[in-house]
Amino acid sequence: MMKKTTLAIALIASISGFSHAGGILLHEVATFDSVSSAGVGNSTNRIDASSAITSPAGLTSVEDSSFSLGLQYLDAYSEHNGSGNYSALSSNGKNASLVPSLAYAKRVNDRWVLGTSLHGDGGLGMDYDKGLTGLHFVDDMAQEALNIHFAAGYQLNDSLSFGSALVIQHMMTSFDAGNDLVRITGEGGSTAASFILSAMYDLSDATYLSANYKHKVDHSGSDVDVDLTVGGQKVTRTIQQDVTWPSRFDLGIHHSLSNQLTLKAITGVELWSQFDDQANNVYSLGAALAYTQNDWVYQAGIKHDTAMYDIDNMSPELAIGANWSLGMGAEKTLSNGHRLGVAYQYRDLGTQDVTYRDADGDPYFQGSVDSNRIHVLSVSYAY
Repeated sequence: MMKKTTLAIALIASISGFSHAGGILLHEVATFDSVSSAGVGNSTNRIDASSAITSPAGLTSVEDSSFSLGLQYLDAYSEHNGSGNYSALSSNGKNASLVPSLAYAKRVNDRWVLGTSLHGDGGLGMDYDKGLTGLHFVDDMAQEALNIHFAAGYQLNDSLSFGSALVIQHMMTSFDAGNDLVRITGEGGSTAASFILSAMYDLSDATYLSANYKHKVDHSGSDVDVDLTVGGQKVTRTIQQDVTWPSRFDLGIHHSLSNQLTLKAITGVELWSQFDDQANNVYSLGAALAYTQNDWVYQAGIKHDTAMYDIDNMSPELAIGANWSLGMGAEKTLSNGHRLGVAYQYRDLGTQDVTYRDADGDPYFQGSVDSNRIHVLSVSYAY
């Protein structure tokens, strides 16, 4: 029994190292403006209550009350092909999930608007057909975050508004790995708080600027309950994981080129070095165009993010290089003034040649990430 307990502790310790699989922030929330602009519209969002999620200063545009409801479908796929120990290896990871977005805002006086929201903030697990790289050990792993925001917008004067939000984030971690002899499963959850600071300034009737800072969410010491089954006997342990959801800062501009055509642009940084000391901070740059005709708005956007990891520091569950996001969609204003939108986004997370090494520095996989993408489809309703 002592040997089995020792084995259990060793395997549990090793499995905790990759329990953060798929840890990416979602650029988009499930609204027409966010998905169709590839996330570019988030920074300058002052359309409706959804600004409680992305840009709380934008809440001051709400005249009385506002409601936003959306649902997005995410379809993710990654594929590894290569070799290890003189044998060919290949594997793919798949995930399909629904991510909600819900927000409500209410003006309380001439200066203040209050809002609240619920949305999926990121994390995307995978189900693997042959393990992470074809070694048949890991079946699936996931880490996902759900956020509740309590937000407020304050109109200082005709040109300048400020906003802030209290962020309550619940993070869920799970994994399943093993074979006929050994099986390891784990589940855990953690809730932590953070905040957003936001500002918007109108340069003219046609142009305004925005700035948003979202502070990191620290889930230090969160518990994950792990069950290890060896030869029909189960050992249960609780491990602790330290996960930091990174800070983000962005700047945006919204400019009306004409009565029908609007240009939006964004630049920003996600501090992924807070999540992993081997990760890079990710810099973003994007632009979107919106065209209005009668009761319709058509929008398309493009966004580029620098690589989260250098190739030498990549792991199979987080082989995220420089990536591109492309979005498009259409939204119709109904006869009652409410808006119904449909949008699509394609996100390419980067393909590259990789070499993965064990703790001793010896390569166990040499090959390439041949596919690494996410399809996003959203439906939204707002007023």
